Amino acid sequence: PPPGLSLLPFRPPPGLPHPTALPSPAPSAPAAADSSSQRVEWCIHHVFSKLKTSAGFALVSPPLQVGEIPDVRLHFAPGESWARSMRGRKGKKMECEDEHGMAGGSMNGTVRLKVGDLRDTTPLKFNLFVGDVRQGPFECNFAERAVQEFQLEVDWRKHVEKKSESLCLRLEVLSE
Repeated sequence: PPPGLSLLPFRPPPGLPHPTALPSPAPSAPAAADSSSQRVEWCIHHVFSKLKTSAGFALVSPPLQVGEIPDVRLHFAPGESWARSMRGRKGKKMECEDEHGMAGGSMNGTVRLKVGDLRDTTPLKFNLFVGDVRQGPFECNFAERAVQEFQLEVDWRKHVEKKSESLCLRLEVLSE
């Protein structure tokens, strides 16, 4: 605080408990699979609605711990197939600019891994799952670039859970 200004102790609004009194939530993204690998899953609920709202720009995950690397975000870009299906609905043509994370660039879309802290230069080897379909293994080195991009080989729309419109992307980290 600026000189002469003191901070008052934090008080929650009436009827709400103090944040320190709340139980801390269990981490939902990382879950250990076994001693030789680690799985991280990001389920995008209502994926079609979110993509429509974002006008085809990449959707970004919350920060995840991927293997030994903290603060990794997944970026899911839907690809040209999805963009074409959206153009046909209203007869409008969407301008797709891949460099800005829009739908273009790949027919089936892309998943990018972006690290928030470049201090960790540990190479990462993993398999990528779209639904139950495995791609990989992939290897990336964040010492070279903070963002690594991987093309989807499958049409992700065929792996969306129908009832909840959820698309689950999973990384299975492989240890050396």
